[in-house]
Amino acid sequence: MEWRSETGLRLRILTIIRFIIGLLVISLSGYGLWTEDFRILPFMLLMIGFLMFVTGMIEIENRRGAYSILHFLTATGVFVFLFCTYII
Repeated sequence: MEWRSETGLRLRILTIIRFIIGLLVISLSGYGLWTEDFRILPFMLLMIGFLMFVTGMIEIENRRGAYSILHFLTATGVFVFLFCTYII
């Protein structure tokens, strides 16, 4: 019984983190569209990668493995794209 309450707490914390990162993504993209300043695009893509990663962790907590794999692959693709585009 104690294990379930710990899982519920982790799920709530991950949901709060996903909500905060989602707000960051929306605000960064809104700022970029409003000001037409696209220098923040790498930061927005980084936040989208983190959002997909946290969403994959939530899907694991909900025992939906197929969806979590898709979210992790999307996050990995975003991180690889950022690395190849802005680091190399």
